[in-house]
Amino acid sequence: MRLQDKVALVTGGGSGIGRAIALRLASEGATVVVAGRRPEPLDETVGLIAAGGGRGAAARCDVADVTQVRGLVESIVAQQGRLDVLVNDAARSRPATPVPETVADLAEDWWHATLDVNLTGCFLCCKYALPAMLAVGGGCIINVASTSGIAGNTNQGAYVASKHGLVGLTRAIALDYAGRNIRANAICPGFIETTRSVHFSETVRGAGWRERKLAEIPLGRFGQPEDVAALAAFLASDDAAYLTGAVIPIDGGLTCTTA
Repeated sequence: MRLQDKVALVTGGGSGIGRAIALRLASEGATVVVAGRRPEPLDETVGLIAAGGGRGAAARCDVADVTQVRGLVESIVAQQGRLDVLVNDAARSRPATPVPETVADLAEDWWHATLDVNLTGCFLCCKYALPAMLAVGGGCIINVASTSGIAGNTNQGAYVASKHGLVGLTRAIALDYAGRNIRANAICPGFIETTRSVHFSETVRGAGWRERKLAEIPLGRFGQPEDVAALAAFLASDDAAYLTGAVIPIDGGLTCTTA
């Protein structure tokens, strides 16, 4: 119970990596508020938290909307009395129908839609969470970036740019707030098997891509959301008290083969 009496906010907590992180933080003793745009998946996550004996709450929020983000943090502080951990997991990767992301063909509206959530949304959550954390003597920010935030990727111009920006934002926060007991770290998942990532591989990368990708991964398997959740729980806990500004790939060793 490393997070006993802590209050955590997990954006994008209705599915995939965000849901796994929320469940793990709750299992470690935190009260977890999951936020997202669709209420049904959020309620499912809260139900799973309760089934495991944890404490959770759902909050509808579009992280790209400053008014909603500010109101979300204010409501958490009013209802829970504090905010200790922020996990920025909400992200855009692809619409239901694939769009070109090579720069010359990238639509401006999709560029803005991606950056608004993946980078500006994270900035807004950090901006309004930080005063709440400082009010209780410190806290922890965990930004879920991507290996695309420390390397390139084909036909993902907006996504790659947004995740590189998120890595930079993480480092800036780590430096600016280290003296005030705020830690900020970035998790950079590789291919993690979620509904969204599997759909992406099938509709965008095409037949045979997953088999080729798997052959490149030194550990010989795809990551699971629970792998990322375990890392997030460590970073949120006092076990990681001397760790800030870190950018951590969690990809089965794939990044080190190209570094």
